[in-house]
Amino acid sequence: MGSAPEWVAGIRRHVNLKQVDAEVQKPVVLGIAGARREAFAAELVRAGAVRPGALVSAETLDDLGVPSGAILRTAVYCPETGSHNGALERAGSLPYAVCVLRVEGDATGPQPAITAAPAARPAIGQPAIYPLSVLELSQLRRYMLPDIVRLYRDHEIALAAAIPAFRPVVAAKLTHDCAMTCLKVAAASAVADHIPVVGLLVGGITSAGDTIAITALQMRMLLRIAAAYGKKPEFARILELLPVVGGGYGWRTLAREASGFIPIAGIPIKAAIAYAGTLVVGQVAAHYYETGLPMSRGAIGAAYRDASERAKAFAGRALSKRKRA
Repeated sequence: MGSAPEWVAGIRRHVNLKQVDAEVQKPVVLGIAGARREAFAAELVRAGAVRPGALVSAETLDDLGVPSGAILRTAVYCPETGSHNGALERAGSLPYAVCVLRVEGDATGPQPAITAAPAARPAIGQPAIYPLSVLELSQLRRYMLPDIVRLYRDHEIALAAAIPAFRPVVAAKLTHDCAMTCLKVAAASAVADHIPVVGLLVGGITSAGDTIAITALQMRMLLRIAAAYGKKPEFARILELLPVVGGGYGWRTLAREASGFIPIAGIPIKAAIAYAGTLVVGQVAAHYYETGLPMSRGAIGAAYRDASERAKAFAGRALSKRKRA
């Protein structure tokens, strides 16, 4: 176990700021076509100003003009209510995925907030229909926007930085992906101490090599979430977030409670704590950038309890597999 400066230097070696910045700069665009494309664009803009050029719009899918070098992974086709106008047939031959937004209700009157998942997820050559009762951002974020983020895999940070409506969805994906990676690393290495950002929050570092690896993953996640929210990726962001992610709930308390909450020992509990803690850190950071305010102690506790439930389920499955083996 090295000194604090050595530990911080180790973290810096694992976190490539230039790489995160390069992710933000990718020239992604989202296509919008159809009679109701302006209404769809207006819902996206409700979440914040869209970077100029990030939305390309046309009356038909064939007329979408994409700038040279731009990354177009999907287009949203917005026909008149209840109509597809032949878009499904055309979408099957396009070099990008198509999401068809079908608004069934009349936005001028009170409508139930009902939306449904598509019968199949969108892919190139496989369009998907998203039925909505009302064209609202909250409904779009249930199914359509997460599916679009999936289509922009490896470009999702640039998508969120350019189109703020995607930011909560991208932050949730970054958090989940990092939590799963930390779970796997913790399970593989069986380190004794891998609480989120524990080195900077409480100063006690054990099992330094593996702790650095997991903490670096979490640091990178925080920087990527910040970048998705339009913040320049730099280590000052970590200092900005330390009181936010550390002030509401003690991570050593988290570990102690998780140890009692998950009544098994060994690798599964260590992996479960890494998973649960990473989820909470990501959620707290996203809340801070979304609202400009730290998450309350009570909300952090609730997020932790939800994450612990997921960790408990994981640990239980892992133990069952071990017993069967």
